[in-house]
Amino acid sequence: MTEDKASSQLQSQQGGLLDKIDELRNIGVGGIVELPQLIVCGSQSSGKSSVLEAISRVQFPAKGSVCTRFATEVVLRRSPTPNIKISIEPGPSRQSKQERDRLRDFRPGAFHDGKDLPPLIEKAKECMGIDEADHMGFSDDVLRVEISGPDKPELTLVDLPGLYSSTSQDQSKEGISMVRSLTERYMRNSRSIILAVISAKMDYHLQEILDLAEKFDPGRERTLAIITKPDSLEERSEDEDIYLQFMQNKKVHLKQGWHALHNRSHKTRGTSDDARDRLEKEFFERGRWASISRSFVGIDSLRHRLSHILLNHIEENLPQMLSEIEEKINERKQELSKLGESRSNIRQQKGFLHNISRTFDHITADALLGRYTDPFFGDEMEYSRLRAVIRELNEQFVDAMSIGGSRRIIVNKGEKERIELDRDNARYNGYLKDWSANYISRDDLEIEVAESARMNRGIELPGTANQHQVGRLFRDQSNPWEELARTHITEAWGAVKCFVMLVLQHLTDKHTCSLIFVKVLEPKLETMKNAVLDKLEELTSHIKRGHPLPVGREFLIRLQKARSIRESPQLYEQLKAAGVQEDQRLVFDQTSLKKVCSQVQTSGDEFAATDIIDQMVAYYDTAIVTFVDNVVTLGIENCLLNPLKSIFTGQTINEMDDSEVQALAAEPIFVQKEREHLSRELEKLDIGRRTLAPFARTARSHPLRPAFDKNGSDFLPSSGGQSPFQPPVNGKPSETGGSAGTKGLFNQQNGTPVKSNEKTPPSTLFSRSYGSPNPSDTNGIFSFNIKPVGTSEPVPFFGNGIYPPPTRTSTVTSDL
Repeated sequence: MTEDKASSQLQSQQGGLLDKIDELRNIGVGGIVELPQLIVCGSQSSGKSSVLEAISRVQFPAKGSVCTRFATEVVLRRSPTPNIKISIEPGPSRQSKQERDRLRDFRPGAFHDGKDLPPLIEKAKECMGIDEADHMGFSDDVLRVEISGPDKPELTLVDLPGLYSSTSQDQSKEGISMVRSLTERYMRNSRSIILAVISAKMDYHLQEILDLAEKFDPGRERTLAIITKPDSLEERSEDEDIYLQFMQNKKVHLKQGWHALHNRSHKTRGTSDDARDRLEKEFFERGRWASISRSFVGIDSLRHRLSHILLNHIEENLPQMLSEIEEKINERKQELSKLGESRSNIRQQKGFLHNISRTFDHITADALLGRYTDPFFGDEMEYSRLRAVIRELNEQFVDAMSIGGSRRIIVNKGEKERIELDRDNARYNGYLKDWSANYISRDDLEIEVAESARMNRGIELPGTANQHQVGRLFRDQSNPWEELARTHITEAWGAVKCFVMLVLQHLTDKHTCSLIFVKVLEPKLETMKNAVLDKLEELTSHIKRGHPLPVGREFLIRLQKARSIRESPQLYEQLKAAGVQEDQRLVFDQTSLKKVCSQVQTSGDEFAATDIIDQMVAYYDTAIVTFVDNVVTLGIENCLLNPLKSIFTGQTINEMDDSEVQALAAEPIFVQKEREHLSRELEKLDIGRRTLAPFARTARSHPLRPAFDKNGSDFLPSSGGQSPFQPPVNGKPSETGGSAGTKGLFNQQNGTPVKSNEKTPPSTLFSRSYGSPNPSDTNGIFSFNIKPVGTSEPVPFFGNGIYPPPTRTSTVTSDL
């Protein structure tokens, strides 16, 4: 293959790729997925129009009140014959379809002379409705100028209105913010290469364009600065030295580097393009500018440089663009699936509801079984995982009952140092956010109970416990149970309600979701809530009004254990004091043993008080296990979770009359429009995918590089920030300053539990496992704090308040 043929083929590939990108932009894909582009921006009078003229060899209007009123997309393509076409792409502010169609139909015809462009742009301005008398004088419409010819490079640029800070009769204060907003909108596109035009005739510090570019390109990886009017600098002046330092890429380092152009002055405005290029070449061959590499000055090298940057930028972004397009396609398909097929009659409407109910039933069954394979559940631990959420709540409830279930915490002698343990454990339990420990010593409680027993003696024998006193003490100690259980039930119901909303949002659009929830599911959820609260009243009725009636040997075992814990230390100390040490043994005679036994015995009333406390403690530890188990199984499981299986089924829909079905599933006008809008976007995205896929495959195997004219430079300008004062090696500058690693836009939390023992409690009940939900999504349901995972402190056994012996380390969960 000859060199000319290879060059021609490469040029065709480059032009074809740029044409496809432009086609996608024209059909609106750019409004959905960011597309690569070169944007020309700078202050007014910075020379942007002259830069465009030099690149395109077509005259652009230089008057600020004409071309700088809107964004201009300049499409340059190589073709055997010259041609110019102009069209208008309506901006976001154009809401009327009739108005948008009118702008798209603007066709002033094709022109062949570059001098015809200013009047064409004037006609386009009139079509947009931009009036010189209008102080705003700006539009978000885009003027598209397609210029082709044998000497045109393969480029697409977007010329933006010039930034300004001073108002005048033609430029209002409101226009300042509008131009800035338009510039920022284009810069915000992470696939935009920013061509920042800086005039050497103006003080650099008064030109904010590089500072504005840094706001959206903090790594300065996609900004190329173009210095204009270098001839305005006095030779060997301080100002010239400053701009030469810029050209060295030292004063402000840009990955894409700097470039300098010598454009027409007011005196040479009428010179030809060839004369302009000759004057520019002469200027950069004299003085200190002659020391700069030819690849960083002049319009010819800028054309090649921009071709290289744009083609390389497109090639690098193709895989990511295709991935983003695929993602957008999936999103649109999911949204269309939620809207369902068009439903104009009752049969279609019932079918729509049946489809929702079937999937709702399937997801609910999986959630209750803890089977999280459906895409609805995602990859992270979230509120959608209902069984995991309920189990977390149950564990919080068990811990809360263990710590704060008793009204008073009974502290034995020698255990006061463990008082802080409850405070630490309670601090991270959301159910105990308003809880404060109320401690009482065993000795003080015995005095209190003895006095109460003395005042309420009945027909019991002296020295025996009054069972009414045992019941009264138990009811006093278990007083917090009902409120803790009520809080737990409310939270569990909130979790169920949140889950139902999440499933509906997953299955259908917002309008239908709201209707189904309000008209069908919310009343049933309220019924379930009332049922579980009624069950709680049933479970607490005997505790509040009945008498302790332990069943089985568990109570006797616990009673014996309580007595042993109380009497063992006392007996050990008395035996130690009464015995005689002989050969590392304690020896007792019969008299000393009788004395020790008599000291253990107490008076009748005093013994009864101790026995009442022992019996209450033994019964409390037995009853709390049963109560917690009943709340979880008879309350949460039977009254909340089991009914969830039948809350929205096919039978539910079959029992509705036609008016109820229509109220839920009839399609409003805005839903029809949304379906049409999503369908149009899906069609555009599908075209984008099919258009770019072949180029992505080609780019992987044969990377595209810009093709240059024989008469042009014989090397690729560096995009790696090389100093222009470094001479080329083998005809090519070294490409240093490689791209920094891609930085993710968002730090996504992986939802794993927090492992550190934080001093500041998490903000929500499930923060350690599920992250923080959006309050608007959950209606503020989960509002508790929890203790971080990984704490080593033992949790006391159930909240009768009697701390376990120091050797006991089992938690309430293991006992249950």
